Amino acid sequence: MSGQREQAIRERAYALWEQDGRPEGRSLAHWSQAETEIGAKQPAAAPNESKLTKSQRRRKVTKTLH
Repeated sequence: MSGQREQAIRERAYALWEQDGRPEGRSLAHWSQAETEIGAKQPAAAPNESKLTKSQRRRKVTKTLH
């Protein structure tokens, strides 16, 4: 998980916790909800994405555009 993404999740989870009245014992639920929300906005890069050659990445992008 990238540092920026984790920070965004942390901040969103905190906001959810505050909105929920700061209950004890719900940190995992707030974190999971924040992960889902942030994940929908910023999909994580595929683990093998960096191993693709430049031409493979170009073909992949071209396929998604058509």
